[in-house]
Amino acid sequence: MVQTWTERTHEAINGKRGLLLIWSFLCAVILEFSALLDPTLYGAKADSVQAIVFLLSTIVVSFMLYPIIIGYHWVILSIIRGQEAQFRDVFRPMKERFGKHVTAVILLAIFQTLWTLLFIVPGIMKFFSYAFTYFILRDEPALSVRESITKSRALMHGQKWDAFKLILPFIPIYLIGFTLFTVVNSVLLAAFSLSIATVLIRPFVVSRFAVMYEDSRRAYDEQWNKPA
Repeated sequence: MVQTWTERTHEAINGKRGLLLIWSFLCAVILEFSALLDPTLYGAKADSVQAIVFLLSTIVVSFMLYPIIIGYHWVILSIIRGQEAQFRDVFRPMKERFGKHVTAVILLAIFQTLWTLLFIVPGIMKFFSYAFTYFILRDEPALSVRESITKSRALMHGQKWDAFKLILPFIPIYLIGFTLFTVVNSVLLAAFSLSIATVLIRPFVVSRFAVMYEDSRRAYDEQWNKPA
């Protein structure tokens, strides 16, 4: 099944890889531009009031802007379905049900962080459990955020190992970026290295999950819509 998903992904995004990478980069620029204003880059101490206020402000701004990544998931889902998509579509979640989408970002961040703090492996497992949430927010807007997360878990049930194998080829790229992030002394270069790694793998990870989501959703609907 993993091989089939991979082949279908390649077919769906054939000729669009460069465009998806550019859009991924633009999303990253929008989300992380504020990092250039970090006062620690210009001599301020990390524990200064100025740095702390900046950190808190950046967290708030990031959560307010992060629905752009939800929109990026929606764009790729459209492409997987053979539909037309433009970069401006990544802003849809900021124009439609904005509060709901910000809430989704915050809840997923909290859940993922808590599971990761408990143990690394449960954190990774939950990453896969929540992987379909942004797609569900598009397809079933009537569902609440919690219901969307719950349905994502249901769709991914029994498939986490397949999901891991699906994105396995891209994990080394992320690990290189993360390693540089932890060892580079410059805050700006550290953030840049992790961002580049994320930008490079995002289109391919999201598109593979989108293909997997399509099959999982279809199987789920067939299971629950069987005549008694």
